[in-house]
Parts: sequence; C-alpha cells; structure tokens
Amino acid sequence: MTAETPNRTPGGDRMPERVGPYRILDLVGEGGMGVVYAGEQTQPVRRRVAVKMMKPGLDSEEIASRFEAERHALAVMDHPGIARVLDTGVADDGRPWFAMEFVSGIRIDEYCDRFRLTVRERIELVAALCEAIQHAHQKGVIHRDLKPSNVLVTEVDGRPVPKVIDFGIAKATGLQLHDSPYITSLGHAVGTLAYMSPEQAEGSGLDVDTRADVYSLGVILYQLVTGAVPIDPREVGGARFLARLIQHDEAFPDPATRLRADTATGSRAAQARGTNDAGLLKLLSGDLRWIVMRAIEKDRNRRYDTANGLRLDLLRFLSDEPVLARPPSTAYRMRKFVRRHRAAVFAAGAAGVILFAGVISTTLGLRRAQRAEAEARAAEEVARIEAESARSVSEFLRGLFDVSRPGEEGGATTARDLLARGAERIDRDLAGQPLVQARMLTIIGGVYRSLGLLDDSHRLLGRAVALYDETDGSPDADVAAALREFGVTLRQRGDLDRAEESLLRSLALYEALDPDPSGDAGESHRVAGTLSSLGGVYLTQGRLDEAEEALGRALALEEESLDGDDRETATIVSDLGALALYRGEFLRAEQYFRRSIQLRERELGASHPDLAASWNNLGAALFYQEMYAEAGDAYEHAGEIWRRTLDPDHPQMASVANNLGEVRWRLGDFAAAEELFLDALRIKERTLTPDNPSNATTLLGLANVYRDQGRFAEAEPRYLRAIQILEMAVGQTSSRLSEPLGWYAEMLRAAGRPDEAARVEDRLSGLTG
Repeated sequence: MTAETPNRTPGGDRMPERVGPYRILDLVGEGGMGVVYAGEQTQPVRRRVAVKMMKPGLDSEEIASRFEAERHALAVMDHPGIARVLDTGVADDGRPWFAMEFVSGIRIDEYCDRFRLTVRERIELVAALCEAIQHAHQKGVIHRDLKPSNVLVTEVDGRPVPKVIDFGIAKATGLQLHDSPYITSLGHAVGTLAYMSPEQAEGSGLDVDTRADVYSLGVILYQLVTGAVPIDPREVGGARFLARLIQHDEAFPDPATRLRADTATGSRAAQARGTNDAGLLKLLSGDLRWIVMRAIEKDRNRRYDTANGLRLDLLRFLSDEPVLARPPSTAYRMRKFVRRHRAAVFAAGAAGVILFAGVISTTLGLRRAQRAEAEARAAEEVARIEAESARSVSEFLRGLFDVSRPGEEGGATTARDLLARGAERIDRDLAGQPLVQARMLTIIGGVYRSLGLLDDSHRLLGRAVALYDETDGSPDADVAAALREFGVTLRQRGDLDRAEESLLRSLALYEALDPDPSGDAGESHRVAGTLSSLGGVYLTQGRLDEAEEALGRALALEEESLDGDDRETATIVSDLGALALYRGEFLRAEQYFRRSIQLRERELGASHPDLAASWNNLGAALFYQEMYAEAGDAYEHAGEIWRRTLDPDHPQMASVANNLGEVRWRLGDFAAAEELFLDALRIKERTLTPDNPSNATTLLGLANVYRDQGRFAEAEPRYLRAIQILEMAVGQTSSRLSEPLGWYAEMLRAAGRPDEAARVEDRLSGLTG
C-alpha cells in the first residue's frame, strides 16, 4: 500500500509517504513527465535511493507495459558512470515507478564553473561521459535527452566522476520525441532544445539512432569549453531555434567565433577556466575546434559514428596526437610528432650523423655527404644574396629618408613626396638588382593603394610582377606577395578578371610553399589573406557560392593558426558580412560587422582607418534593416575617423558620402542626398576608372533621388549608365541587376511609359543567381 500525506509537489500533486518499500523523504525534482523523490530503504539494507514516479493522468496500462520493457533495458546496464536501477513497480493508483541509486552530485556545468576547472579538466570529464554513453549504446539504450542537468558530477577518491541519470524516460512513456512536450511545448523545453539533435527536431523520431546522443555530447562539450551553447533558444526563441537547427546549409558558429562575437561571455569563460581571453581563443581555434564541430554536425552522417569515436579523439587531443576530426596531412602529423617527442627529436638530430654512419653503406653515405655539401653551398649563396639585398634596401631607405634639414630650402616632406622620391630612385639606385627593385616596388605600390592612389599603385605593382616574371630565381614567397598586392589593387580599380588571375597565381604559389599552412602562422596568414582577397573579387562579381567557399577557408585558417592575426581575421569577417548583405541576410551581416569592429578596435585602437571601414559596413547592415537613424550614426562615426586620417580625395571618403546620401534619401531629405551623391561622384571620377562598379552604386543613388523628385530626364541616363557598368562587371543575367532594373522600371512607370517599364520587368524574370 502507498499511503499519501497532504504534502504536495509544486505541480499540485500530493507527495506519497511511501512508494513500495521506500519511505519518501523529500521532493528532488519535477519535470513534464514525472517527479523524482529522495527515498530511504531500511530493509534488507539501509540506503538512500532516488524514486522516479510518473505523473497522474497518463494511460496507466500503456505506461505499465512500456515501463516493464524499459526496466529490462535499464537493468542490463552496469557502468560506474550510469545511475543504476535498483527496483521497479506499480503504485496502487496504477502509476509505474522505479528506484535508482541516489546520486549526490552537482550538474556538470555548475561543477566545472564552481571549481574553476581548466579546459583540459573539462575535456577529461566529457571523455568519461562519452564512455558511459557508449556503454548504454552497446546495451541498446539511447538517452535522447542528454543535457547538463542530466549529468551529475560526484567525487570518488578525490576525483570528479560524471554520472548519467534519467535514461529512457521519453521512451518509457511511449511518446515519440516529435510528439512530446520536449518539442511541441516550447515553454517547458527551452533547456532541452539547445541539446536536441536536428533529426529529433525534424520529427524523425522513429529513425533517431545513437548519433543523436553524440550530437548532444558535442553541445555539452561546446558549452563546457566556451560557457555558451552554439545557439541559445532563450535568446532567439524556440520556433526560430528549431528552424535554424534543421537548416542543414547553415553551420553553427565554431567555439572561437562564438566567443569573439560575445566578448563579455568570452572574458568570463576565460577567467572561469584559469586563462585569459587570448589563451582560450587560441585553444579553441585548433584541433579542439575540429572535434567540437564534427560532434555537432547537423548532417549525422558527418558526425562521429559513436560516442567512443568522440571520446578517442578527445583523448588524442589531450595527448597531443593527430585527431581524426581534422583533415589529415603529413606536415600536420609531423608537427604533432615533434611536439610529443621534443627531447627525442632534438637528440636524434644531434646524433643523426653518427647513427647513419653506422648503418648506411659507405657509397650511400658519400653521396649524401656530397649532396649535403652542395645544399650547404647553395644555402650560403642564398644567405649572401639576402645579405646584399638587405644592405641595398637599407641604403635605399637611408637615402630616401635623408630629407631636407631645418633651415634648408624645401620645407616639410609629405608621405606622397617620399613615395614619389622612392619610385623615381628605384631605377637609379637599384640598377642591376631586379629582385630588390621588385621588392621595393611592391612595398611602395602597396602604400600608394592604402592612400587611395590607385593609378600609382597599379603602375608600380605591375612593374614589380613583370620584374619577377623576367628574373630567374625569383623567390616564390616574394612573387606571391607582389601578385596578391597587384590583385587587390586591380580589384579596387574594378579590373576584376585580371584581379582574379593575379590572386589565383598568388594563392597557388603560397600553397605550394606549404600544402598545409594551418600550423605555420606566417603561411597561414598569407594563404588566408589571399583567399580573402579572392573572395572579395568573387563577391563583387556576384559569384556568391565561390566567395563563401574562399572566405570560409580563409577564416578557418586564421582561427586554426598558431598565432591568429586579428587584423586579417577582421578583414575576412567583414567580407563575410558583405556576402550576407548580398544574400539579404541583414541581421547576420550586422553580427559579422560588429565582430569586425571588436577585432579591429582591440588590435588597432579607436582611430584607425580600417576600423572606420567596419563602422561604414555596419551602417549598411543597419540601413538594409530600415534602421536609418542608426545607420546614419554608424556612417558618421566612420566619416569622422576617415576625415582625421585620410586624404579628402581618398575613395573611402566617397564611400561614406555615398552611404550618407542613401540615408538622407530614405529620410526624404533630397537636397542633402543629392549633394552627398555628387560629392561621392566627384571623388570617384578622380580616383577610379570609369567602369568601376563602385561608380554604379553612386549613380543609382543619385538617379533614385532624381526619380523621387520627378526629375526623370536627369534620372534616366544615370540609371542606364549604372546598369551598363554592372553588366560589364557581373554579366547581363546576374541577379545583381535585379534592384537597379527594378528601380529603373519604377521610374519609367512614374514617367508615364508603362510599355517600356513592362519590357524592363520582363527582363527581370530572366535573371539568374
């Protein structure tokens, strides 16, 4: 018999005094399907137990039969990481119950934070958790609701041990996961949603397998190392979270990206893990990133097949061995070997000559010695050439900066004066040294571009590339650098086909220098930077899928490198924001641009021109969300920085004038908008080629102002010229033309020319992505 007291649970149900042979002591917890009580057993042994009992109101016969089947499944499990089932039964009112060992522990996330466990210690806990889940899977049991509150940590002999509870509750009730309150009743399942696999959210409950638990393990790992889940349902809402969860073409942000986008959470997480922000980001950007992201792959076929697979990769990470989640390469595995065996590798290097002398034939040893001697002579020659090159560069720069002394004629020397003087002296002072000439041309050409002097930049960088092409023995790294600089300048001038060609050549040279640059900081930055520039070209051409691939590779390289470069990362993130703008993902673009601002402000300070570019981009994202006042503030912030740091004719000044013009246009201030667009055009006419796509942007803005004022004769030629420029840049069928053509059609209708407007609108239907 089960007598009941008048005490009630928070849900309003009366608490029992006894359940079977167990005296009920207290309520431990209550969920959507059942309640958990702390109980006491006195015979044949005295011990505390946890008694789980289904809530009233469910079909007792069905529950009883399924609960019996569940009891058999749970009874076969015997693992120190799983709370053991001790007894089961059915109460007088027909409700099934079962008693389990009482786990006096702390949920895993709270334990880690309370005792300030390091990342390594947290990974060790997850590895032990994976072992417990693997045992359950081998016994044919899938948990399907793994989350921190279902994993309690106890201490055994002073060591933390995770213990899994609540196995099989959803299964025991006979409710398919897609019908249960865990999904349909979002208000009761916010915590659970964050750890739910995409296949569960898609309603494929009959097809859920052990990889659903692997996904949940991955989210728990993500949370323990970062302090946050990939996407928090409490922040975005349950319905939107589920929509994003089942959208397979949108990956979750990796751990480092998640923390960079939320610096406050990142700082708290670093402090709680006994490190600083930079140390935590570095740790999360290497092999650990690959492991976490493979575990939470939305496509379960790309996840770890088993919990043990995840566990073994975590153990490899802790042992500094190559992890299977990361694409394999010889260079990567060699670096791992050296890190694990530094002393042995050093000793082997010191004793290598003696060892080989004892085991290799005299002839082979002689050949190798001869080859080594030849390589040494070659190295000496390279060193001699490099030393001479360095002396030549030093003398060149000393002469370049030997400017007029006080009191002598000439006065102050500007940066432009120095650049012009350097460009003139390259042929005279460096005659007969083509490689040194090419290096100096590359440097000065890059500086010209940063000043917005694109014609001078194009001229000098073109000469540098030509010199390298004409000179035997040109160092590949130097040639690649010149090609990248030249490609970036070509892109800014609007010569997109040549820009792509130059950047592809640069990328091929860099990748040939090190096929796996991810572990070498220098190569990683150079390859990532070139990919980023190439992605920018594809973006301008409207080749969005290719842009996304290039930029995604670039960002992965930066975040996996041993020495991440915030400046390069900020540029890549900014281009990803632009890609999101092109795709109409304005909120996502805003998030990218805000991250870019954080990176650049931290690295460059509050007054750097590159930071202004990020503010300018943020303004665009806000503008497309129709937040015109906020967009105007962001543009003004950018303009304030640029006015202090750039020449009045710099192309960036045109950019901010154009953007402010769009804001004034949307707010109906046509006079101010017209003046700003005309200012932008004047700068662009002085600094850009006539067919540069940037000109089309301003022409369209000015045309819209004229159209809305009824000045159709002034609007039409500007629409037509802008469309012509864009057709040359992206082709006549690109979707990039849809907005300009739509605006032009609106003008034609407003001007009383509906037939012509209809023809333009017919053309819109033939545009492609």
